[in-house]
Amino acid sequence: MAKVTVRVYMTEEFKEGAVPLTASTYVEALRSLVAQYPVLRGIILTGDLKLRRDYIYLLNGRSVEFLGKEEAPLNDGDVIAVFPPVGGG
Repeated sequence: MAKVTVRVYMTEEFKEGAVPLTASTYVEALRSLVAQYPVLRGIILTGDLKLRRDYIYLLNGRSVEFLGKEEAPLNDGDVIAVFPPVGGG
């Protein structure tokens, strides 16, 4: 298990800042976060606790799409960031 930091960038739903967690994979860390903060269930993860397609998920500043997706392995000191969908024009 790796000691990581998770940051969720949202508006009203979550204002905790950086949350330290221990987990082996990316999705395991987010599931642990949702267990601690149930307000995030259905927001950063789907109802069946999978990554949502419309959010941006980063591991150390890189998209998890290129690092193993949900099963991206974690190492001590890793930083997980979750951003809501962005739109504009």
